[in-house]
Amino acid sequence: MAIAELTARNRTDKLIATEEVSARTDLVLGQEPVVLRVPELIEGGVPLGSPSSLQLRATGTAAVSLQASRGRYDDPSLSQLFPTMKDVPAQFGVNPKDNPPTYLVDGKVETFGGPSKAVESKIAVRDGGMLKPVILGYEPQLTAVEAERATAAAVKAFDGGDGAWPRATPETRIAAVAKFADLLEATTERVATLLMWEIGKSYPDAKKEVSRSVEYIRATLDEYRALLRESTATLVGPNGAKPTHFARDLRQPRGVVLCVGPYNYPVNEFLTTVVPALLMGNVVIGKTPRFGGLASQALLDALNQSFPAGVISVLPGNGRTIIPAVMKGVEKNSQGKVLGPAVNVLAFIGSAGAADAVIREHPMQAALEKVLGLGAKNAAVVLPGADVDAVAKKIVKGALGFNGQRCTAEKIVFVPRAEAARYAAQIALGVAALKVGMPWEDGVAITPLPEDDKAKAMQAMIEDAVDKGAKVMNPKGGTSYHSVMRPAVLFPVTSDMRIAVEEQFGPIIPIVPYDDIAEIGRWHKETGFGQQAAIFGEPRAAVAVASMLASRVARINVNDNCQRGPDNLRFTVKAGGSGFGTLSLREALTVFSQVGTVVSQDPKTLDIVAPPTTAAT
Repeated sequence: MAIAELTARNRTDKLIATEEVSARTDLVLGQEPVVLRVPELIEGGVPLGSPSSLQLRATGTAAVSLQASRGRYDDPSLSQLFPTMKDVPAQFGVNPKDNPPTYLVDGKVETFGGPSKAVESKIAVRDGGMLKPVILGYEPQLTAVEAERATAAAVKAFDGGDGAWPRATPETRIAAVAKFADLLEATTERVATLLMWEIGKSYPDAKKEVSRSVEYIRATLDEYRALLRESTATLVGPNGAKPTHFARDLRQPRGVVLCVGPYNYPVNEFLTTVVPALLMGNVVIGKTPRFGGLASQALLDALNQSFPAGVISVLPGNGRTIIPAVMKGVEKNSQGKVLGPAVNVLAFIGSAGAADAVIREHPMQAALEKVLGLGAKNAAVVLPGADVDAVAKKIVKGALGFNGQRCTAEKIVFVPRAEAARYAAQIALGVAALKVGMPWEDGVAITPLPEDDKAKAMQAMIEDAVDKGAKVMNPKGGTSYHSVMRPAVLFPVTSDMRIAVEEQFGPIIPIVPYDDIAEIGRWHKETGFGQQAAIFGEPRAAVAVASMLASRVARINVNDNCQRGPDNLRFTVKAGGSGFGTLSLREALTVFSQVGTVVSQDPKTLDIVAPPTTAAT
């Protein structure tokens, strides 16, 4: 037998081996001391007792007694929230055989013959005294070979702008995108179910993500038609004198676009870049996110049926392998001379560090067009005299939607010092009332987290704040078991705490008392975050604060939560740390295109350049 040492976070009682365990991530339930007989060397296994996390590593050749420590954030009672397999509603059953390791390259949905990874849900199920993972399907572990195939297919399909897709009529592109929207709509239940199991999103919100994507696509088609109508306009110069020249803009695709989507909205955010890029005549290589990949794989048939070969490829697997292989690609002429980079545009949603690493792989970084959605720590700013109950309710909703895993969530709350304690208490009451449970349960608000160490990372930020004087205001705030974590309301938060300056992207609401409204402006200047803010208070005073923040914050919501929609409004940032570029229905079309201008002294010539089309009527 191998000697194993189990080091546990958040536990103090002694463990004595009495049962055999395998290297699978089975979790032992209950509060009694638990045993583990280690029959062989187990590397990377994570057998769990009542603590929320244990690490197993081999240290010798004999069975041992194990010591671990329990801390304030471990709550074994949460284990009872997890269902048995019989408790799972029949409509949400998932068969892993229905989700094989597939990918889309050059007009073919293929089942990968190489290594694949079992996709395990963080919604584990109780089986006797064990909590066991549910296997949902398989993600192909593609290699650089498949990535290079996709890149070559994309370069061929674009053909320097002379390919069939970039040269296609607006009617052809509109028909293809409309077909995809219809096919996506028909898969709503399947995709929503996968989203629920993969990322823990409540089933109503998962369905909403798919239906909102369909609505977005159809709204984008309407915006594209409007853009076509406007493209027939004639520009006249010079102004104020007899015209000497007439011009018309021709909007053309940029080339090959690499779209990398996020795990929190793996369908919607992915398609908000893929669809406008395709509609403008670009070709797209899509990289699925770390979580939510099976939901993305469920779109492959619909994409393949809607678009020509090579126009759209979708690559699941390890981003550290796939993305560099795509980004390093180059376009060559028939003699083998390098003409330029294969990828012309990067659409990326993720961390700033990851974006920098991706960009560094590009052979001509200066020429790379970028659309980046990076970190955000949107502030909720409460003004003196605001309605405490109404504002607290909005803050709880805005901060903890999808467990706070939204870039548009309010991630820090500034309140007047004289009213701060009252706000903290009211927000804590609102959080305590939230239902914690499984994503299919009616009225559930807090659901399992998809990332392995998310609770641990959140608890480290809570611990830092508590050590520096903050208190957890809601009962059992921050406690967790396996993938479920109760939200934490922290108060009073000060500038020396990590939670005051770092994006948590999780279920923590930090509340900062302020004395002078100028402190909020200084906070934005010091942190560099500039996506959105929400100002709550008397409208005239709120607009004054909005004006103060407008140079640093892209969107300021007055008496409303931070949010992406409506989609015709700009979704952008001011500070470089939060991203680069702008997306809205119109600007998503323009960012994935470029303008060439045809100029003539004879205005009739322009009617030849851009004849009216049925799509423009």
